[in-house]
Amino acid sequence: MSSGRGSTAGQQMLLALQWDDEPTLEAFEPGANGLALEALTKLLAGGEGSSVYLWGPAASGKSHLLRAACRAVQRAGNWALYLTPQSPPSHWPALDAFARTGPAALLAIDDVQACAAWQQDLLFGLFNAARQFGVSFLAAGDAAPAQLELRADVRTRLAWGLALALEPLDDAAKRRVLQSLAARRGFDLRDDLSRYILSHHARDMASLVDLVARLDAYAMQQARATSIPLLKAMLADAGSAPTIKP
Repeated sequence: MSSGRGSTAGQQMLLALQWDDEPTLEAFEPGANGLALEALTKLLAGGEGSSVYLWGPAASGKSHLLRAACRAVQRAGNWALYLTPQSPPSHWPALDAFARTGPAALLAIDDVQACAAWQQDLLFGLFNAARQFGVSFLAAGDAAPAQLELRADVRTRLAWGLALALEPLDDAAKRRVLQSLAARRGFDLRDDLSRYILSHHARDMASLVDLVARLDAYAMQQARATSIPLLKAMLADAGSAPTIKP
């Protein structure tokens, strides 16, 4: 098999075991969002209870940054928790939990614009508790704090720290992300294939990342190098056609 990886089953299994798709700060493609990445890096390095709020449209990297930040804190041996409005009540910590976590801890809450009333109650209390115990607080939403349809006191708390807007990646940055993902999986995503994917497939990053993973698995199964014909064959076998962008 070409494209720089072996063709034996053992090598393929090793690559699959080595693959790790959990987001990291190192793997974040900043594009126009370098300031947000820098602010988040400083937040984690400070460990002194600062807060950062990130806002922007879908596929601008908010969830990646929040999950990656939690992972970085946990890898350092400290407490970190990532929450979304879909997290069950049992996953949300009690207001006194930060008394036991230490100052290098991090609480991250994603998609705050969708928080229910009871979650807004907790968000308000958790933000205040985080400040009291020196725990870093990181949140993300789809609009600036003042524009969120949340309780006024919650909007105010989110605006207390640094609030930064994120922009979606342009096509060049998306290609770099996809090619980096492919390289981590052990194959070369050539420019012609990456351009074809962006021209003929859904353009949100979640769908694009999923497509690269599926293409990698299909290439291994077929013992063929990744290519445009192979991608077309995979989509045909799956009974789906690529979505042409307008």
